[in-house]
Amino acid sequence: ALFTMASNCNGNSPDGLPPLPPLPISVADLRKSHGFSDQAQWAIPYKLMQGARPGFGLSDNTSLADQVNKIVGEGKVTTFVSLQAECLPENGSILLDGGGCRKSEPKNLPPYWKEVEKAATQFGMPPPTFLYYGIVGMKTAKSIDSLSIAAKDLAKRIKLGETIYVHCGGGVGRAGLVSACVMGILYKNLTADAAIDYTTGLCHLRNLESKEEKHYSSPETEEQKEQVRNFFEKFRD
Repeated sequence: ALFTMASNCNGNSPDGLPPLPPLPISVADLRKSHGFSDQAQWAIPYKLMQGARPGFGLSDNTSLADQVNKIVGEGKVTTFVSLQAECLPENGSILLDGGGCRKSEPKNLPPYWKEVEKAATQFGMPPPTFLYYGIVGMKTAKSIDSLSIAAKDLAKRIKLGETIYVHCGGGVGRAGLVSACVMGILYKNLTADAAIDYTTGLCHLRNLESKEEKHYSSPETEEQKEQVRNFFEKFRD
């Protein structure tokens, strides 16, 4: 049934979106179209990328600038969305629905906005946009109505031509929650459970780059998945 659902979406949408691939996800088949790095993958190729916070998973061989240059230079990302309630918004961020939830004592993680601005200049991209919508780690957005404001804003930006990088910490739980909802707005035939199958399945493309065998669930918690279902039920009638 899921395969049939996905095939109903084939053919480009009026907004120029690529068709959804068939379910279940075949990582080998989708590596070229949806794969990106060991920290991120395309939810919608060249429209919406789901990943870890820039600066997450650095090594002796990979710097923050390297990560950002790949995202901006190869991915042509124009817009960065932080979902980290535990972190301060990047400099100049637009707060979606007032910024969602915020932790009272934020973590002092290195900001990445300067590297993004440098990369945008280097690669001839427009000045980047930074958005902030805080969700507490392993938790849901503060309400369905609030989540809708954020997800609809991102979907509208995609329709207007922005390429979005949405991240939490590791880029799996909260980023999967929001990505699934944005996909639901953009693809009218998509069901909530199929959206979750997409965000979960596509995360496994990271294993092809990391040479690891991690098992991903995106969103991570049952509570987060239930919020996706509730979102689809309320805003997809």
